[in-house]
Amino acid sequence: MLQEDLRKKAGQLFAVGFHGVVPSPEIKTLIHEYGIGGIVLFKRNIQNAMQLQLPGPMALGATHSPELAYQVGQVTGETLRFFGINMNYAPVCDINSEPLNPVIGPRSPGDDPEFVGRFASAAAQGLREQKIIPSVKHFPGHGDTAVDSHYGLPVIEKTREQLERCELIPFRRAVAEGVEAVMTAHISLPAIGDGKLPATLSADVLSILRNEMQFEGMIITDCLEMDGIRATYGTEQGAVLSLEAGSDSIMICHTYAVQVASIQKVCEAVQSGQLSASRLEEAYRRVVKLKSKFLSWDTALLTRSLDDLVTLNRKAATLASNAYSLSVTLVRSDPDVLPLSKSGHLVLLFPGERTPAGGAVDGEGLRMKGAYDATVFGEALKAHNQATVELHYGSAELSTEQYKLVEAADAVVLVTFNARESPFQREMGLKLAQHTRKLVTIAACSPYDFLDDDSIKTYITTYEPTIEAFTAAANILFGAIIPKGALPVGSKNVALSSVHVSPFEAASDLAELAEVWNTALPTYPLPADSLHRFLTQANGHHFVARLESKIIGFCVMYMTTNRGTTCCQLAVLAVHPSYQRQGVGTALIAEARTWLMKNYKPCSLSLGSSFPRFWPDIPTDLGQEVQGFFVHRGFHLNPLIPRSVDLYQDIKDFQPPEKYVARAKERGFTFAPLQPQQYEECLAGQKRNFSYNPAWVDMYHKLDPKEHPSSIMTAFDSHGKQVGWTLMLSPSSPVLQQNWAFPPLCGPKTGLIGCVGVDEEYRKAGVGLALLCHAIEDMKQRGVEGVFVDWVSLEGWYEQLGFKIWRSYRTGQM
Repeated sequence: MLQEDLRKKAGQLFAVGFHGVVPSPEIKTLIHEYGIGGIVLFKRNIQNAMQLQLPGPMALGATHSPELAYQVGQVTGETLRFFGINMNYAPVCDINSEPLNPVIGPRSPGDDPEFVGRFASAAAQGLREQKIIPSVKHFPGHGDTAVDSHYGLPVIEKTREQLERCELIPFRRAVAEGVEAVMTAHISLPAIGDGKLPATLSADVLSILRNEMQFEGMIITDCLEMDGIRATYGTEQGAVLSLEAGSDSIMICHTYAVQVASIQKVCEAVQSGQLSASRLEEAYRRVVKLKSKFLSWDTALLTRSLDDLVTLNRKAATLASNAYSLSVTLVRSDPDVLPLSKSGHLVLLFPGERTPAGGAVDGEGLRMKGAYDATVFGEALKAHNQATVELHYGSAELSTEQYKLVEAADAVVLVTFNARESPFQREMGLKLAQHTRKLVTIAACSPYDFLDDDSIKTYITTYEPTIEAFTAAANILFGAIIPKGALPVGSKNVALSSVHVSPFEAASDLAELAEVWNTALPTYPLPADSLHRFLTQANGHHFVARLESKIIGFCVMYMTTNRGTTCCQLAVLAVHPSYQRQGVGTALIAEARTWLMKNYKPCSLSLGSSFPRFWPDIPTDLGQEVQGFFVHRGFHLNPLIPRSVDLYQDIKDFQPPEKYVARAKERGFTFAPLQPQQYEECLAGQKRNFSYNPAWVDMYHKLDPKEHPSSIMTAFDSHGKQVGWTLMLSPSSPVLQQNWAFPPLCGPKTGLIGCVGVDEEYRKAGVGLALLCHAIEDMKQRGVEGVFVDWVSLEGWYEQLGFKIWRSYRTGQM
């Protein structure tokens, strides 16, 4: 590869930032000389960022409305598209499970994995519909740390099992829903792989995403100039290591010399063989494929009227105002404090010194004086009470005169920004609680400032330090609007904390499990004795969820082996209706995955079961919500084509179509139930034709004609060679009763046809349909009144004999 070609191919893998509100000479050089693949815009590149204000993730989380997150995603996407931008490094999938997290905080929707997944999914869909690439972040989860990766390398001491129960849940959902890009985190995970490299540089960590979660999109690094990488491995070497680990796009946001040196370092690594050319090509293909899907010159260079922008800004302002009014949360309130008087003496106390930024606003750390202007916040209060007095406070004591104003005030409004990281703010809040007539504390960024301090009796949180959010808070203070926001953190379901998942014990659990089954699955009723047969089979491993001692949910699993590979089939997952949508199903899946990782790693997890058979896949009649449940927990559902169905036909009046029977007869084929002396040839035929399906072959092994006469109908050619077979089981067959749950739902005299196969050499010769005709006639003579055909993908074939769909299914796996 020519040097220039290599440089520009490597350049396509880089997303870079620049300084200023117009393209700098440096960024122009990177475009023309290095062919960089993307440009990252920050607050420093926008002249008036206030024009673009929409609620952030935790503010949206407080509305508890994913629909609002979707709408904000749409309007954000619409705005970005107006300016020719085609990617947003959002939404955040981090779970803010550590209240002292200095880098995520309100950038996360909340502290519950499923909750975060719902909001991230909605925001991503809103962006996607506006042709903006969403990029969920920061894989595998940056929420449970008190270290900011901009200034150090956070260490998360979690095992893989713990990550699966929390951090990975939103990412699994995003990947299953087809998210286009995932951003990595600069965090250390000592318990994952060899634990030596930060996640961004770790092939072990990225393998979870690429191989186990089956993510096919683009992996992008967080900025490699953050100290989590820069101060440990260096940005330039980090670029090479991240590509080696499996990243496709490298973000370097700030320094031109470092950007150039990193591109050159990647070129040198390819030339020396440290980085394979195939890995470079793989990353390049993913970047180009994604860009081609979301970018064209027609849209990139389209000039739109400023009138369109005015209309768009009005739309965004209306949405923002509505969202903030639903978001701001009155956490607790002294009954004698609100609403505030519009004529009383009101003091606004606002921090006048440097306050913690509470998350990466610009990737550069806005830990600086003057980050927030008290005046605009004061004006929001003065809109209701003109007598509002604005005071600034800091690490020093208030002056004597300031204290007099505070003590004389009818009410004091204290504003804090991330007070848990700022001792002078905490001290002021706790002191004022003892020396004011009425105190209202507004946490204007992190909701945790005084969340657990009951001495702060009237406490409001806005989740972000924006005038729009504060205006909504002011409206609440003076009774102009009713507070509607609810904390998206710290409010766990107390009852659910008592839920315990444990292995199923047939002797003690069967009766309660059967009750949950028939309550949760009323269209698929099963008696306890049938469940006992299915749940006590050797290849089963099942779990029950208890609230205290009461079983409220369960999952049924079977282990199978196919060509030396162990697979797990999640046959049934059910939760009592009274406890649905409370995380019980998620807890059961998490426990099942933990058990699998301990005992069968690696092991795939598919939905449905072969034998014993409840359903082959997810029954579609249970509704889209059930399918969504599995997608949201990381299962990949396949298209409905080819189909997966069970069929049924009442055969009391069945007459075999003469054309099928006659044609087979003319060609010399004969049909009869399999005899004991023919059994070995039958088994050889199954192995010869269907060895790819061990469950199929195993079922024929269970049906020795000596023990199970008239259970297999066989087709013979004119020389007596076996060329076709089908199971034909009567309702009383112990094999049917042991392996198929639902034929009895079609009627008490329902038999089963299954595993219908024709020798490869004789297919399309008229054998199959004639074989079925003879099997149905045989079953009819034995008193069978209906026939259930198990797990069919072939379109229209059985229907030629009058069969109709009984249930349809959708396949899926994790």
